[in-house]
Amino acid sequence: MPMSDQRTPWESALGRPYDPFPVLDALAAGEPGALDALWAHLVHRGAVGTASYAAVPRLVDAGQLALVAAIELGREEAGAPSLPAELRTPYLRAVEYALERVPGDSGCLQAWYALHAARRGHRELARALQLMDRQAILDHHG
Repeated sequence: MPMSDQRTPWESALGRPYDPFPVLDALAAGEPGALDALWAHLVHRGAVGTASYAAVPRLVDAGQLALVAAIELGREEAGAPSLPAELRTPYLRAVEYALERVPGDSGCLQAWYALHAARRGHRELARALQLMDRQAILDHHG
C-alpha cells in the first residue's frame, strides 16, 4: 500500500520510507491483505525499521502479538535502527501493556510467550516459539 505522506520520518524493514498507519487503518477495518502487507514492510528476514517501532502500539491494540514479538526480536539484531526518542515511550508502554494481559486464544498465547521471551532477553526461546507449529502442539498435548 502506498504511503500517505512522502515525507514520513520512518523507514520500512527494507530501509525505504514507509508510513504504516494507512495499512494499520486497513487492518482495523478488516481489509484482506493488510496484515500480510504489514509483515512485508515491518519485518524482513529478522530486520526491522523505524516504521516497525511506530506501528507497535496499534499492533498491540489489534492483538497482533506475533508481529510485535518479531519486531521486538528484530530490535535487538545487529544493525537494527535504534528506537527513536519520540517512539520510545509509546513503544515500551505498548509492549508492557501487551505483556500484562494473558490472551485466551492459543495462537495469541503462543505469540504472547514469544514476546515475553524476546522482551526478557531469551532470544533463542522466542525464535523457537515463533517457529513452533501451534496445531501440532495442540494435537499432541490437547
